[in-house]
Amino acid sequence: MAFRNGIVADTLRKAGMPYNIIFGLQLPQISEIARECEKDLLLAETLWQDSGVRESRLLACYLFPAAEISEKMAAQLASAVRTHEEADILSFRLLRHLPYAPTLADTLSSDENTLASYCGKALRRNLDA
Repeated sequence: MAFRNGIVADTLRKAGMPYNIIFGLQLPQISEIARECEKDLLLAETLWQDSGVRESRLLACYLFPAAEISEKMAAQLASAVRTHEEADILSFRLLRHLPYAPTLADTLSSDENTLASYCGKALRRNLDA
């Protein structure tokens, strides 16, 4: 709450972000908060399930421990993204670090779910970079 930025929050809301609550934190601020936390599966899952708060979803992407993410769970996370921003951050902060990331990118890219497909393409871009 200390980082709340009403101007950014209002801009994101007007742009059609699907969240009930938007604090307007920018990614460097979310990253700073994540550096103060240990990667923790339970915490990350709890934040991810809080689908009504933009910053909870984005922070979760930083806190998932890659070593504890199964291929099935990774696919479920990608299928649950709500925005392009979530897909980009999930791909960059978590999915690209998984040992099966290339296969996951191919699988997701052909998914019928538009955002899951976008997530697969974002993952592929991260892997090719």
